[in-house]
Amino acid sequence: MIASTILRAPNARTAQPILSFEVAKDLAEQHGSPLLVVSRSKAIETYWAMKQALPGVDLYYAAKSNPDLHLLTTLNGENAFIDICSPGELRAAQLAGFTADRMLHTHPCKTDANLWECYQAGVNWFVFDNAIEAEKIRRLTPDVNLLMRLATTGASSRINLSAKFGCPMHEALEMLSVARAKGLRIRGFSFHVGSQCLNPHDYVEVLRNVRDIWDAATRAGHTLEVLDIGGGFPAPYREDAPSIESFGAVISQGLQEIFGDLPIRIIAEPGRGLCTECVTLITRVIGKSRRWELPWYFLDDGIYGSFSGKIFDHTDFPLIVENDGSRETSPCVVAGPTCDSTDIVSRDQWLPDLEVGELVLVPSMGAYAAASACPFNGLPVAGSVAID
Repeated sequence: MIASTILRAPNARTAQPILSFEVAKDLAEQHGSPLLVVSRSKAIETYWAMKQALPGVDLYYAAKSNPDLHLLTTLNGENAFIDICSPGELRAAQLAGFTADRMLHTHPCKTDANLWECYQAGVNWFVFDNAIEAEKIRRLTPDVNLLMRLATTGASSRINLSAKFGCPMHEALEMLSVARAKGLRIRGFSFHVGSQCLNPHDYVEVLRNVRDIWDAATRAGHTLEVLDIGGGFPAPYREDAPSIESFGAVISQGLQEIFGDLPIRIIAEPGRGLCTECVTLITRVIGKSRRWELPWYFLDDGIYGSFSGKIFDHTDFPLIVENDGSRETSPCVVAGPTCDSTDIVSRDQWLPDLEVGELVLVPSMGAYAAASACPFNGLPVAGSVAID
């Protein structure tokens, strides 16, 4: 299916479709394509694997990664918590059955309307990282519980999420004093090592720094009770990812060694690592040509749609076609359906000679594929259906 041979680590997670081509053909006939297929059982399996790998840690699913109702209702059925950032995500969570007491609002920079609507709905835990945001909260919702987000460095992460948010650690005590002077209730700290972190020791390094600040804050008279270790847990794409068990074991040991002596609540915000593998895209070849001595195949989905992660997340997705070994493969270019010449899905995967109408399965499409898709060129984004 893919020409290059990839060496697999013994405990690696490899991107695999959650349905067969036979099932894909039936679903495409019923619902059309492109189609994102959500596996409820895979979502449940991944959630509990992560729970077991991080014992004692409450998991707040990051709705931003995929607010699909099939996925949210499945996680709600497992009594998960949820991380929201907007009234839109609030309403999606409510529709799925989540109650406000199981929600955490993690956006460090909110509009007044965002803050107020979520507060009015009963959300009582929010995040901030600067004095201007603290004043906004004092003015509108002074009785909420707050986590102060700290800026971190995650050398092994694909995307640095402290480039935009987080109070510098050397300013943390001063910011705590500013918030306390405003009468706000700071209940703990949060951080995020970055998106698609491939080395769990990054968390351990940050935990040591956070513990120093935690102890200094306690000595200064602040009462802290919650530590939020954020998200960043990796998922497999064309490259493998560490197993949930091995990745979680390092973090769990770090939590025990560094914060195990404190009677506090530990929470995390998994998004990508929880939802990626439970969704497979069904897309169809809608055209083909030969250009510059290479075959080109055009799909009914592209970088403005479900493959938007190639742009925003720097991810590369494996393309899987029916191949019993009798179809010879060759280099090719796979493009999306829009008029934009930058709408290229792949330039370096080897595929057999594909026919117009043939289906292509793309695993690991659960995170951000639908969330950041748009109807550019007037083309619809992929539909969604759930299977058990």
